Amino acid sequence: MPLPVPRNMMLQSSRKDLSIDFFSDGQIEEIFHEISRKMDEDPKRIGYHQRYFLLARFLLRTGGRIDEVLQISPADINLATNTVRMITLKQGKDKRTGLPREKYRIIPMHPELRDIYMQYLLENSIRQDSHDLLFPMKRQVVDLYLKKIQNETGIRIHAHKFRHTFAVKAIMDNVPLNILQQWLGHSSVFTTSIYTQITGMDTSEFMGRVR
Repeated sequence: MPLPVPRNMMLQSSRKDLSIDFFSDGQIEEIFHEISRKMDEDPKRIGYHQRYFLLARFLLRTGGRIDEVLQISPADINLATNTVRMITLKQGKDKRTGLPREKYRIIPMHPELRDIYMQYLLENSIRQDSHDLLFPMKRQVVDLYLKKIQNETGIRIHAHKFRHTFAVKAIMDNVPLNILQQWLGHSSVFTTSIYTQITGMDTSEFMGRVR
């Protein structure tokens, strides 16, 4: 049974100045349909579009920050345990040396993401233990690609919106706040609790998911 949301967290997360921009299911479908269309219409650069398709799936299914996801290599993905090792950007400092300390979190791998990822490895002859970056591109280049998809679909798209969508879906599917906090890499559960404000939004589209 999911852990209840403490009353004080709910009050803190209901501030009027907070806004969470996330994708609807229909928008997600439209975004990936557009990238798939580009694969079909631009066969010479199908690998290029496949990479962005996979990147968007990683953003959507891990809730990672864009700069964190861009650091992932196949060696960070354990297919035996179905987990993703993600280096957390907000790293602390070693008290002894004063130097940045590598900090990471382990995120369960969504079945859909696993299937798409394995297919990508096979089609591109990538070793599962490779330490090469899975997405060797700059954030600015990713922003430009998402901007093109935005222009084609009319949907406002930015990388962090995938992270918000991941968190909103998790809240609506009753993932406990402390678990979601770990997945998102928040230092405090109070930061994670801002996503509970969606209970004040129009959530009618989620009713169809109730089993």
